[in-house]
Amino acid sequence: MTWVTSTHTPATRPSTPRRRENTRARLVEAAEEVFVSKGLKRVTVDDLVGAAGFTRGAFYSNFSSIEEVFFAVFEQQSQRMLEIVGGVVASVPEGEFSIESVGLILDALNPVGRRWYIIQTEFTLLALRSDSAKQVLSEQRAGFEDQMRAAISDVVRRLGRTPTIPVEQLAEAAVALYLHSLAQEALGAGTLDPRQLVETVLPGVIMGLSRESD
Repeated sequence: MTWVTSTHTPATRPSTPRRRENTRARLVEAAEEVFVSKGLKRVTVDDLVGAAGFTRGAFYSNFSSIEEVFFAVFEQQSQRMLEIVGGVVASVPEGEFSIESVGLILDALNPVGRRWYIIQTEFTLLALRSDSAKQVLSEQRAGFEDQMRAAISDVVRRLGRTPTIPVEQLAEAAVALYLHSLAQEALGAGTLDPRQLVETVLPGVIMGLSRESD
């Protein structure tokens, strides 16, 4: 009898931890649109698993509550915003950075800015009513603000300037103005939309709250 050895190698399935990681990532990605369109308090588990194409079992094997998914969405969105800021700053050669380059950052943020504003606002409202959410928001924002402060410091340094107030306050003012401009654009109210912020207000704030470096 002649034995034939197959050379075919069956496709290997991802390990259980890897499959779970992929499932969790898909749930978070799909949940972003659901939270943006419906609002945190109106979202159900069925909404989330339906958007991701999973079962309720897949949800509860990865998350204990809808709020936990919401926290993960906020963290992912914040990280995405920071990556965009860092990418734009790094893409401009050191000697070519100018006040106009600040506009490149906000232009790059524009496609995701409105969604981030909605999630950010939902999270803030939740934190105002829940101590546990307040703690999570505080931890998340601490990391976000640390990185945003580093980005603003880099921008000011590249402009050859030094802040005249603590850089933490300068970064916080820039973020607050950006959030306000997103709200004005979404509501169709006021005059400080993202374009006005880019062209006049934010450059004025940065220049006015800094001086030429020695």
